[in-house]
Amino acid sequence: MSPYEAAFFWIAVCLYGITSALYIYAFVFKKESIFGRIPYFIAVSLAFHTAAALARYAAVGNLPVAGDYENSVGQAWFIVAITLYLSVRHPALRAVGVATLPLSLLMLGYGVMRGAELAPMHVSVRSVWLYVHVFFAWLAFGAYAIASGLSILYLKREKNPDKEFYQKLPDLPRLDDLMFRYLIFGFITDAVMIGAGAIWAKNLWGNYWSWDPVEMWSLLTWLIYGLAIHLRVTMGWRGKRLAWILIFALSGMIITYFGINWFVKSTLHIFDAGKGML
Repeated sequence: MSPYEAAFFWIAVCLYGITSALYIYAFVFKKESIFGRIPYFIAVSLAFHTAAALARYAAVGNLPVAGDYENSVGQAWFIVAITLYLSVRHPALRAVGVATLPLSLLMLGYGVMRGAELAPMHVSVRSVWLYVHVFFAWLAFGAYAIASGLSILYLKREKNPDKEFYQKLPDLPRLDDLMFRYLIFGFITDAVMIGAGAIWAKNLWGNYWSWDPVEMWSLLTWLIYGLAIHLRVTMGWRGKRLAWILIFALSGMIITYFGINWFVKSTLHIFDAGKGML
């Protein structure tokens, strides 16, 4: 990291840690007043996060789209940005951050642990399709993370129908509808991500599809989310059953993004010069 990036990054991490702790405390002890203040913490944290990403861009000359660290910076930014949007636009959904903020914090921790050395992107991997591929991956992961957070809220709302704290959440049909909408959005952007990645791979490796571990897990996860849509539309799986699927399906995205590079060293999605997951 450059000195400026390191300063901005660690300030953002500290603020995300504080915000995550506030979320957990407010949710466990049902402190509605804290939820009203949390969006300010998110906004400030996201500002430092953005500054760290810009400092990275100034140092290496490309957006954070290459390597485990850069991927975690970009993906966590999108998850937090969507969480902030929901918190401001729909105050009743502020509690969704109890799932998304700790997830983003852990993603940043994983990324920096994997190495944040400054290194320019190799010319061989530079392509507009890379940016399309990564941008839609960020959108898909962000949507799936929000859907998972909404699922947690649904389960808590259903289990505690008479408690005043949970009554301030949207009603169950509204939460169910939002879960499904973010599922659909994530599924479509995920499909674009896979397609753009195939086009980019053709230019880079000469094949649209190489049966690479990351490609396979990405496809498997996409099919699981597609199955969730099928079960909802054709078999009427709503509410609790859909919520549990969305919570557990997120693990597929986490494995795709981070788990493969941790355990598998032969994947084509690892590049040298500190550049990893693409």
